[in-house]
Parts: sequence; structure tokens; C-alpha cells
Amino acid sequence: MKPLLAMRALLIIFGLLFSSLTLFAQDDSLYSFEVEEFTKKTWEWKSELTVAGSSKTFNQDSVLYPFKFQQDQQTKVQDLSLQIPLESRWDWEWSRLYFVGEFRITGSSLSDTIEQTAVLQEAYWQLSTLDPHSIESGKRLLRWGKGYAFNPVALLERSKDPENPEAAREGLWMVQGILIPGTLSGLDSNSLTLVYLPVRSGINGDYQANLEQEDIWGLKLSALLGTTDFDLYLTRWSEKAETDWGFDFASNLSSNFEMHGEYAEDTDLSNKYTKSLLGIRYLTDNEITWTIEAYHDTSGWTKDESTEIYKTIENASAVAAKTALTELQSKQIVSQDYAYVKASLKEPFDWLYFTPSLTWLGNLADQSFNVITQLNYAPVTDWSFQLSWQQLSGDAYTQYGENLLGNKLELKTNYSF
Repeated sequence: MKPLLAMRALLIIFGLLFSSLTLFAQDDSLYSFEVEEFTKKTWEWKSELTVAGSSKTFNQDSVLYPFKFQQDQQTKVQDLSLQIPLESRWDWEWSRLYFVGEFRITGSSLSDTIEQTAVLQEAYWQLSTLDPHSIESGKRLLRWGKGYAFNPVALLERSKDPENPEAAREGLWMVQGILIPGTLSGLDSNSLTLVYLPVRSGINGDYQANLEQEDIWGLKLSALLGTTDFDLYLTRWSEKAETDWGFDFASNLSSNFEMHGEYAEDTDLSNKYTKSLLGIRYLTDNEITWTIEAYHDTSGWTKDESTEIYKTIENASAVAAKTALTELQSKQIVSQDYAYVKASLKEPFDWLYFTPSLTWLGNLADQSFNVITQLNYAPVTDWSFQLSWQQLSGDAYTQYGENLLGNKLELKTNYSF
């Protein structure tokens, strides 16, 4: 079956599942549980089955469009995906073993091929006899930082996707030690984390592709003072002889208002960049949760620099255009200033298990933006549905105005087990 036909069949199945599950949404027996289910076991695991179908419309006015479709002009594409993530933990008297992986099958109407990928996101061993201290070795995602969409202090991990901050990320091979010395004078709690991360051709090679060999050392100091968390970060690159540093904080100013921030200085090929973030989370009386963040990164381009890149792609010779295109595609942060705003409403109109949300991600330099509307519904335990619409807007030679994607409609269902 071609991916396009498969997606249409999938949408019909979605409709049938949605209708049938809604009928049982009020069945209290579906939410019953036994105390034995919470007894600690030697081996525990959980997984999900996520099926998604989407329809994308391409931006034919983008300067990138001719490079993507040089011969066969396309305006729309339908994609189908199946994801099966797996988390597992083994507990023994003296140690634990963690595993996080994902298997994915994807198909597209652009071709008749079906792609299969398997990703090992985390796999690490933990010495548990040192509790509350810890020693871990293996593939690990550190999750440094307090920000939601951006993390300037994430100096030793792969960057988040601001359009989908909660998406799973692949960790890095490392050794980590966590020491919790106890309460110090004036501090409610504190901890010290040491990290060793090697870079070789076969170990973390894709993380720093321009390095053949490197030994990276990381240090994290954490403290809690009242309702405010503080963290200080240091990383040392042995071969490059460079030191990066940063700090973050998060403070609960009231029961429904939280403020957080991050700052980091990061060196890349002798160029020093500063990155900063300031954000809030606020829950209103009518159950609207606001997440607002402002992000600044000097490694990004100015408006004039990015405009020149897009103009070069559009008007320059083939060689110069491809060079500029490669530079654009390798750029993790295109601009220097962004804003992220997300509002989610819990169970409006007393519609149980229904949560709509609206996300706005804007490039403050060129005034282009990306808007994502989501409708989430979980009528039955372990089942959820999500309908989302994404629209990119902006003038010529702006980040989202020149994005190859114009808009995207996606329907997704998830079953946890």
C-alpha cells in the first residue's frame, strides 16, 4: 500500500477509534487500580504506540523551493509515521540499568519507499549502593537548564527543537558522578555533579563532527535557597583548551507564578558567544497556563546577515548559492533574538480530559513567526488524540517567510502500555 493510501486508511481508523473510545470515556471501571501495581519490581518497562498522519503544504515563494524540487514540482505532501518508544529499568541490590530507545517507520507521498529507523537514546548503568550519591556510565541525556523552549546552559547535549521542546532527544556517551554533601549553612540542599565526555570517531563523533579527538569535562554545582534553585556550570575542552560556563535559576514567586533564567558563554572555533534566557510560567484563575520566554544568542545572524544569505541563495551563481544554502542548513540558531509564548487551557467548558493550546514562536529581528494550534483529548486511560495545525508566516528574506514549509495539519493518536 502506498503511503498516501495508507494515510487515508489511517484517518478512517482514527475516526472509528475516536468515536468508540468516547462512548467509554465515563466508565469508572477503566480508571480502577490495584495497590499491587505500585509495588517495586526488579524489572519495569513502559512503552507507547504513536501513529501520526500529516498533510504539509510547501511554500512555493521560498528561495529554497527550487533547490528542493528542481524537476518534479510539488505543492503538498502526505506523511505517515509509526513510533514505538521503549523505556526500561532493571533494579538490583547494588545497581540499576536504564534503557530508552525508539523504533520508527515513516512513509511519504513523495516516494514509495518506507523508512525504518531505530535510535538508542539512553542506555546507562547506575551504582545504587551510594545513595544519595550516584555514579553513572553510558549514554545519557543530562537535561541541564531551567528553560522550556531554549537552554543556553545545555553545554553538553544536543539542542532542543523550539517548535517541539518535549520531543525525545538522543543522549551522549559519558561518565557522571553526583555528590550530595548535605545541607550547608544557609542552603536547604546542594549537590555537585562531575561529567567526563569523550569524543572519538566511534564515540560521540556526530556530536562534534569537526573534532577527531577531544576530552570534555563538566562541572555542575546546584543549591536550593528557600524557593529558588541555583545552578553553576563549567565545561573544559582539553584539546581546544577552552572553558565554557553558565548559570541558571528558577524561583517560585507564588503558588501560581514561576520565573526562570539562564546565561552561558560558549566558545566555538575561538569565537566566544553569549546566550541568555528569561522566562515565566503563570497559571491564571481560569486554568490558563502561560509559558513565556525571551532568548538571545550572539551566535545567530543579524537581520542584515540573514537577508544577505537568502538573497545569495536566490540570485547568486550555482556554486555561491549552494555554499550559502549549506551555511543556512548548518545553522542551529538563525537569528539572535526569539520569543516563545504558549497558552494552554485545561478542560474548557467542563469538557473533561480536553486541553487546547496555542504556541507562538517568533523571530524578533525579522518579525517572522510560527504558530502552532493543538487540541489534545484523552477520553480513556492510556489513550490520547492530538490534532494540530502549524502556520509559518513572514516577509521575503525572513526565517519563517522563506521556510520551505508553509503549513502543516497533523492527526496523531497515542496508546501507552
